[in-house]
Amino acid sequence: MSSTPRNLPRFLPTLTEVVHPSSLGPTSATVGANDEEIIRTVMQQVNDVLENRLREETDAMVHVLVNEHLENLNLRLQQELALAVRQAVVEALERQRKQLG
Repeated sequence: MSSTPRNLPRFLPTLTEVVHPSSLGPTSATVGANDEEIIRTVMQQVNDVLENRLREETDAMVHVLVNEHLENLNLRLQQELALAVRQAVVEALERQRKQLG
């Protein structure tokens, strides 16, 4: 005795025509090759964009760092120069006093 399974859908789809694989278009191997080419092309474009962006960001960072170091160096040189000038003036005044005194 075979029993009918319960809870079957009211309408079941049925195959009404025969489909031959050759009529489906490109084979999966061809699609795979096309996919690989698309992936390679997209990856190259992404790589180019990332490389340009990295170069721009690196250049900007280097520019900022170099400017900061130049400003610090400039400040230190001004301080050293001011100290040297002050010391030279003090020594010149001492020599002047000795000559007059």
